[in-house]
Amino acid sequence: MDFTLIIILTLVGFAVLAYLLLMPVYRFLQREEQASERWTHEELRRRQRAQEAPSGDGAGGAQSGEAADETVR
Repeated sequence: MDFTLIIILTLVGFAVLAYLLLMPVYRFLQREEQASERWTHEELRRRQRAQEAPSGDGAGGAQSGEAADETVR
């Protein structure tokens, strides 16, 4: 009976420790997956089309310098 409490506390402690160590890794991987979605073929094609679209004023593009920088990120 004495060892039952020790075993239960050890298992709970291990689960808490595993959560504390693995949760930051999981969140990092989720952020990286979201960032990778910005580099899919469809997204790159959409950005390229947006940059190539003429603005109609002879400037050659619909985006200003700041907007072009936002597209790169």
